[in-house]
Amino acid sequence: MTSFLKNFWPGMVWFLVILVLTLLPGNYFPKVQHFWQLFKPDKLIHLSIFAIFAFLLMLGAFRQYSLSGNRYHTRVYPVLVSLGTGILTEMLQASLPLGREASIYDGIANFTGTFAGYLLFRLAENNYLKKNFGN
Repeated sequence: MTSFLKNFWPGMVWFLVILVLTLLPGNYFPKVQHFWQLFKPDKLIHLSIFAIFAFLLMLGAFRQYSLSGNRYHTRVYPVLVSLGTGILTEMLQASLPLGREASIYDGIANFTGTFAGYLLFRLAENNYLKKNFGN
């Protein structure tokens, strides 16, 4: 259990940051009216926080399970947790009286961020393996 906490504490802390950021009352947040507004700062923030989250989860899983060689533990499960968190935050925004509402565009940004984090992790993983194992 202590090795699990040691490897996953950054991801768990970031999960709490995501909950705080996405569940703050937000009457002052601008609404997205069309697709091109996906590139506004609000959506880039969603993308960034979920990219960081996915990366941290995969890094923890890599540290925890790399010896087992199980790719589901090191890649698939962290991506599923990140995607599930993106869905959960949008559902909570829709159901809780926070002055926030769920947005398909926020969901798209969350999903995109998760896959950006996956790609960043894969790049880091490949560079780490090449550097340390000469592949």
